[in-house]
This record gives sequence, structure tokens and C-alpha cells, in this order.
Amino acid sequence: MDTSRPVGHPPREIVSIADTCSAALQNMPRLENWLKRLGLPVDPALVPLMCLQTAFFTPWLPPGTCLRMSRLTVWLMAIDNVLDAPGAPGSAGPDWPLARVRDWHRILDGHDAGSDDPVARALVEITGDLHRYGRPELVAVWRESMHRTLTGMRREHEATRTQATGGGAPRLTDYLRHGAWSIGVEQQVTALWALLDEPGLPRRLPALRGALRQAAVAIRLLNDLRGHRREQREGKPDVLGVGLTGQEVYERADAALGACRLALAPLTAAGYGSAVALERVVLWHARMYHRFDPVRPGGAATAHLPGGTARTPSVPQPRETPPMGTEQEVLDAIASGGQYDTTKLAELFDRLEPVDTALLIGTWRGGGFEDSSENAALLAKMRWYGKRFTDADHVEPLLCRAEDGTVHSYTEMGLASLREVVHRGKQSTAMVYDQLPVIDHFRRLTDDVLLCVMDKKGDPEDFYFHLTRVPDAGVRA
Repeated sequence: MDTSRPVGHPPREIVSIADTCSAALQNMPRLENWLKRLGLPVDPALVPLMCLQTAFFTPWLPPGTCLRMSRLTVWLMAIDNVLDAPGAPGSAGPDWPLARVRDWHRILDGHDAGSDDPVARALVEITGDLHRYGRPELVAVWRESMHRTLTGMRREHEATRTQATGGGAPRLTDYLRHGAWSIGVEQQVTALWALLDEPGLPRRLPALRGALRQAAVAIRLLNDLRGHRREQREGKPDVLGVGLTGQEVYERADAALGACRLALAPLTAAGYGSAVALERVVLWHARMYHRFDPVRPGGAATAHLPGGTARTPSVPQPRETPPMGTEQEVLDAIASGGQYDTTKLAELFDRLEPVDTALLIGTWRGGGFEDSSENAALLAKMRWYGKRFTDADHVEPLLCRAEDGTVHSYTEMGLASLREVVHRGKQSTAMVYDQLPVIDHFRRLTDDVLLCVMDKKGDPEDFYFHLTRVPDAGVRA
């Protein structure tokens, strides 16, 4: 029997599902009416999907905010349809779609020429909503991502025309850069950030945007893998047509998703809605592409992608306003790659709870809080990646990166074991090197983030570092 919550209170994940469905049901007729009023070139049958996904991203936000996100998502589908149909009624030659793209760029910059184009009118409303309800410094980030979307879609349109006239496919690096822009993930997430009332969010943007880039690449790859046959029939280039096999595409997508979630782990652990929203966006799109092609959701059933039966990781709900204590400051420093005061780290280490062996099992990525000490310099020279705990008697303490990016276990300094050790008044599982006079002590910041200190015999200075759990087990080796 579960006694962790009061009788009559449903599990938190059930509340989240109920909130998602409730917001989606409220928004479906509103979004359909908006589509009809403007005459956007989007199939109304997609309205339930659009409302469900945006409510899933942020079920803690009001339905009105979710509706604004649904409008943006529908608009992204509309412009994709416009650029895919250069011969539509009223077109004025092959450059007609690109002229409309220039108009949309001007609207984003605040120049509304009063066009009768329904897609332009919709963008005017969407942009007005973001300016009315969003934070100016974050609306600017969203506007930048929207300009990139239009640039990416224009490049895709040009590549399709080139291929149709016998030209070659684009280079892989160019395709992935523009494809990550045009997949729509960045635009959804940056709009959500602009609409969140989260203290200190701009300070976290470097870490968040790095994770977002990985997410956009991953979803582009999964999109191409799922929709390859359709896009092949439509004459569009995709990643399978520019030199990668299906297995290579899946492996790249899986690695990018892992890198995204690893970068987000300290921020989701701290309860920041900006990170939680990004992770929910990523998981929604990844799981969706595992099961069907959302561009043609009513088509024939297709097989799951490789790994499609994997367990969907749980995603936390954000806290209302995460307290900015030392713990959150340290989590921010870890996420951003910044440095942190050693005296404060020592004080925090003494307050934190110890860990047990079961919590440690798995692969962890490591990092430091400074780069000037002898220990920091040595780890940098070794390209230290992190640690792998297989069981109490088998620990690989020095996972390092090779020149090609693969991770290997550096064994010249030996392996290590886990033992119960009392350190600074607390008994906890610690890592004891087999051949070196070194013990690493761990304290729990969250279940996925540890604050650690290296106790080296003869060294008067403690070396503090951190470990973040690598999601779903994998590092490329």
C-alpha cells in the first residue's frame, strides 16, 4: 500500500494527465475556429494532436497559454504546406513562396504591411500575443529562432527544387543545420520560455540553448527516419538521402537525445520549468516518431523505429518558484559549466545527505568547479569524461574521451571499489582506488546529481567535482 501521500490524493502523474486532457479538450474548438477564421492551409483533423501535444508540454500552465502554443505549432505546419505547394492557385511563378517568406521575416521584425495572406495574418496575431504576454528579453530569443526557421525552410525548398532539376543533394552538415532549424522544436520551446514566469531564466539560457540544439538535431533525425518513404515520394531530400544509413541516423538521434537530457539533468532536478518544458517537448516528439508519422497520422500503421519499445523516462513537474539556495546555485553552476566557490562547496557538502551503493550504479558524467589546480589540469589533459559503477567491486573511475569522441576506460591508474567510509562525521558509500591513495566521497544533490570531493593522501587541498547520471545507460564507446 502506498502511504507516501494522503488518502484520496491521486498520484502526481495522474493529475498531470488529467490537466493535459482537460486543457486539450478546452482548446480544440478554439483552435479549429481560429483555423477556419483565418483560412490556414492545415488539415483540421490535426487539431486534436496539436492541442494534446502543447498541453502535454506544460500541463501546469493555463489553457490559454497552451492555446497560444497550439496556434504557433499550427502556423509552422501551415508554412511548411505553403512552401511544399509552389503551384497553388494564385501563385506567381516559382519564386512566389520565397516572396512570402520575406514578408514573414518583416512581420517578425514588427513591420505589418496589412497583407491578405492568411499565414501572414496568423503570424501577426501570434507575434502580438508573444509581445503582449511574454518577457521582452526572451521574446527576442524566440524571434531569432523564428527567423532561423524561415531560413531553414527556404533552404529546404531550394534543395527540393535543385534535386527536382537534376542537381545534387545538400551536404550532410548543411542539411542538419538547416533541418534542425526547420523542424519546429526550437520555436516551440523558446516561445514557452518567453511565456514562463520563472525567476532568473535568462541566466540559465546558455545551458538551456545547448540542450535545445541537441534536441532539435535529434528530432530532425527521427522525423527523417519515420517519414523517409513519404518524403522520397514527394521528392524532398532527407538525411537518408545525403549519406547516412537508417541505423546511423538512429544512433545519432539517440546520442543527441542523451546529450540533451544530460545537460538538462541539473536544471530539471532543481525544478526549473524551462528545463522541464524542454524535456517534455523532446520526449513527446521522440515517442511520437517512434510510433507514427504525424504529417500523415491517419495513414497505414508503420513499424516502430529501432529502440521504440524502450521505457519512456519520467519527467518531473516544475516547482512554482525554486528557492535560490546554495543547492540551486550549485546546480546552475553545473548546468552552465561555470565555477563555484570552494568554501561554499565545503559548507554545502557537509549539509547534504550521504549516498548508498544502489544509487551509484550506472554511468555518470563528471566535471569540476575550477580549472586552476593540479588535479583539474590533470583531468583536462586526460579528457576525463566521468565514472562507471558496475557494482561494489567493479568501478571504472576514469572514463575518458578519445580524439574521435568515443569513451574508454583509462586503466593505467587502476580500477576502484565502493566501500562504506565515515568522512566528516557521516557514513556514506565512497569510491576507493585499488592502486592509489585516493578516496572519492559523494553526497546527494539529487538522485541524478552528486557533489563529490577527492581526498588524496598528502594533498592538503580537497578537490571538489560533480557527477551527473547519464540517462538510459549509454555513452558511445
